[in-house]
Amino acid sequence: MQSTLRNKLAAAALVLAPMAALVAAQPAAAQERDFHRDSHGHHVQADRRAPQIFDVTPGQGDRVSERGLTHISARYKDDQAGVDVRSVTLRVDGRNVTRQARIDGNDVRYSENLRPGRHVAELVVRDRAGNVARRSWAFQVRNDVRGNDRIGSGYGR
Repeated sequence: MQSTLRNKLAAAALVLAPMAALVAAQPAAAQERDFHRDSHGHHVQADRRAPQIFDVTPGQGDRVSERGLTHISARYKDDQAGVDVRSVTLRVDGRNVTRQARIDGNDVRYSENLRPGRHVAELVVRDRAGNVARRSWAFQVRNDVRGNDRIGSGYGR
């Protein structure tokens, strides 16, 4: 009786082993959603991370002199799909100034003679996979240049 049961189990293992190998070779359903085929048909991991925005100037809370132009800039990068430079949008105090800005590779620069007071810059960047990064920062343009505040036009710090 035991040998018959052993024989049946061995036969079942032979039938089920190839099926188990097929199932093991298939990605789990949760993993499958994180992969897609690229333009060459390769199985690649999907980009689910937004680009990074960094090195903003003037920095958050900085006070800059009103003498001359105020220079606003930021850098951005995306390590996976890459940034879609056509998607880069820079706003200053709610106004879209992208057309007046210089967009080069991984940075954006804009200069304007801003009036004294608080100003807000906002940068929106999208990568080629559709992930969006948004960063806004506020700074002061002041006409009083006394004190220990960081004073300058914004670039080169």
